[in-house]
Amino acid sequence: MTAAGYAGYRKVIANTTESKEKILLMLYEGAITFVRIARRGIEEKNPKLKGENISKVLAILAELDCALDREKGGELAENLAALYSYLTNRLTTANIKNDPEALDEVGRLLRELYEGFKGAAVPAHAKNSESKMKEGVRIAI
Repeated sequence: MTAAGYAGYRKVIANTTESKEKILLMLYEGAITFVRIARRGIEEKNPKLKGENISKVLAILAELDCALDREKGGELAENLAALYSYLTNRLTTANIKNDPEALDEVGRLLRELYEGFKGAAVPAHAKNSESKMKEGVRIAI
């Protein structure tokens, strides 16, 4: 591999690694949005809107579960897998029974996970410098 090719490869790998946290947060944001839209589907008695969006949340949860590193993640990975399974069951209940409370619970838990991962994704140097940036801009990711 040429030096330029290797440098380009390393840059892509570094950028991909740095954006894993951002991708995770985007998945949670999407799931939260789709839960909200599914709830609107129940309120409007629109089974298509409800079903399509619950399916999107289920797909995101399946991907999050598949991405868990159960060997390195230990108890945390096991707990997340159990939570994703619980959320899947609650979404199934919401879909079958048109249960908005089940969707509210799923949304609340997803928001808690999102906030937790968002806090964990703040770079260490930003925590140490209390996120002081020029012009008062604060970057969490």
